[in-house]
Amino acid sequence: MGDPGSEIMECVPPAGPEASESTPEENEDGIQFASILFPKMPKRQGDLLHFLNAKKVKTDTESSNRKKNYCVLSKSKESNFKYVEQPIIEEKPSCSSKEEMDNLVLPDCWNEKQALMFTEQYKWLEIKEGKLGCKDCSKVRHLGLKAEKHVHVSEEWIVYLVTPNGSNKTTRQASLRKKIREHDVSKAHGKIQDLLKESINDSVSNLVHKQNNKNIDATVKVFNTVYSLIKHNRPLSDIEGAIELQEKNGEVNCLNTRYSATRIAEHIAKEMKMTIFKNIIEENAKICIIIDEASTVSKKRTLMIYLQCTVQSTPAPIMLFVALKELASTTAECIFNTLLSTLNDCGFTNEYLKANLIAFCSDGANTVLGRKSGVATKLLENFPEIIIWNCLNHRLHLSLDDSISEIKQVNHLKIFLNKIYSNYHQSNKSQNKLLENVAKDLEIEIVKIGRIMGPRWAACSLQAATAVWCAHPVLYMHFSHSHSGLAKRLSNINFLQDLALMIDILEEFSLLSTALQSSSTNIQKAQKLIKRTIKSLENFKIGSGKHESQIEGLIKSDKFKDIPFKKNNKFNALPRNMLLENIIQHMNLRLLSDRKHDESIFNYFNLLEPSTWPYEEITSPWITAKKIVSTIAVNSAEAERGFNVMNIICTRVRNSLTVGHISDLMTISLLGKELADWDATPFVKSWSNCNQQHVAIKRLK
Repeated sequence: MGDPGSEIMECVPPAGPEASESTPEENEDGIQFASILFPKMPKRQGDLLHFLNAKKVKTDTESSNRKKNYCVLSKSKESNFKYVEQPIIEEKPSCSSKEEMDNLVLPDCWNEKQALMFTEQYKWLEIKEGKLGCKDCSKVRHLGLKAEKHVHVSEEWIVYLVTPNGSNKTTRQASLRKKIREHDVSKAHGKIQDLLKESINDSVSNLVHKQNNKNIDATVKVFNTVYSLIKHNRPLSDIEGAIELQEKNGEVNCLNTRYSATRIAEHIAKEMKMTIFKNIIEENAKICIIIDEASTVSKKRTLMIYLQCTVQSTPAPIMLFVALKELASTTAECIFNTLLSTLNDCGFTNEYLKANLIAFCSDGANTVLGRKSGVATKLLENFPEIIIWNCLNHRLHLSLDDSISEIKQVNHLKIFLNKIYSNYHQSNKSQNKLLENVAKDLEIEIVKIGRIMGPRWAACSLQAATAVWCAHPVLYMHFSHSHSGLAKRLSNINFLQDLALMIDILEEFSLLSTALQSSSTNIQKAQKLIKRTIKSLENFKIGSGKHESQIEGLIKSDKFKDIPFKKNNKFNALPRNMLLENIIQHMNLRLLSDRKHDESIFNYFNLLEPSTWPYEEITSPWITAKKIVSTIAVNSAEAERGFNVMNIICTRVRNSLTVGHISDLMTISLLGKELADWDATPFVKSWSNCNQQHVAIKRLK
């Protein structure tokens, strides 16, 4: 299609203020325009006056025929100004084009004749409110699978916003001619024309629907690939190799960059949270917030936020991961503001929290549970009706630590394990010598020993203490040649008695700690478990434990016959009854009372225990109240498990991940279904509805 610029300059004069009056020049222009409309007339006239006189003496029949032809021709031109919904439209004759053209607002540098000329030459051109647009591009709007890199439909042509540039009429006319020409030959417009040709046998809506289905099918495969990588804790950079394999197998042709995979992960996590939290808010469910703080591989301080709630669809409370947030500082004010803003972003407004937030659980850190300015205190100022609960597992470990710290006598077991740690933790040579004589599992446990008798000693040191108990003869033979001091401790009967006592105590603590971490444990069940453990410890005061009762038999056995056991007055045994009494006292103090509500809070909760109910008087409100109380979390073990997932995701190889990306990956890993049960279609449709780039578009590097 040729450039219309020269024809316009020759055939159509510029419009101006003088166009409203009839002038000889205008009449001459009208004659020239008439020659365009009637190509069968002679191109040249010998005399202008002769031509005008000949025009006047035309018969009425000829004039009538000419008017009829002009009317039909005008109709064909007018059809270009109508917006069409389908690419192929059957036009009906009409003679109203002249009236519509008179009412049409044209660009200020065009007149009616120029508008007719351009719309005749470019069938896709349409004018609205003095601006140009493309009715074909406006109809299709996007290219779908036909899109390529740097090829997109111009938004200006879609919404009729093309205007001329320049300060004078000539420049503005040239500007419009250039824009029309460039759009006509553009690659995107050509693809639009191809789509319209394909729609001859089908409507545009059906064609777009089919293309969308193709997009969805292709995008679902990519979403499944990304989802599988996340669920298996694989780096998103593996997407390139996975997609390359699929393309080789002819499965999918799509984006294959880590950037696109990251965007998909963000979208899946966002939609997943939106769906879950929206259902909770719609049910007006009661919630309990659990938080814990730690640092990532890159040493960034982060806040782990969990939520426990009870919904009608599940009989038991459910624990949900909310987010992992980076902390600007570890002050109570910063933690409180981060927690509140995160909940608000998830849809939990302050009004909802005031009505439905019933409890807050965390570890025993002073920053979180400080009485004067901790996070718990700030929460009570905003939500005065909530219950502040300290994690029972942390209380359990602290009760043991407090009991040990009050014993003034020398703790032989602690000194022994600390010396092993200092000798073998950093020396590879010493580790190799120990490995030659000691079993592999014992060597690993001993080398990994950290702080002894600390807050986590009950969980971390039971296996090491048991390993020392099982390998006692082997350790004595090893230390007798290299560390005589350690060998003397192993041959001391008091050390063996202390070791047996601590193993018996640690086993009880380990069983209780594991039971408290169960998701089915509520306050009433936790109270029963704690009382049962206390009763077991009280029985130790009367009789011997499992390992203590084996000491006499072990000493007489062949396994221990080479060890010269004796009592060394220099190393006194632990005061057994005092230790047990301290442990029981601290467990009652830390586990069976609350600093604000005291032990009376358990009495209120016991009213909701089914074993105390008169079944003939049970009503629905009591059952509902029991479910609400079950929502209160008794420990922050789930947050600890969340940190384990975080450490699996954020390895030293992937330490460039931001905290936000880690949070998205954790959301999918913790809240997402298994790949076989997960349906990517809703996520793909929401991805498309958000006007994001289709994954199925081939993106060249």
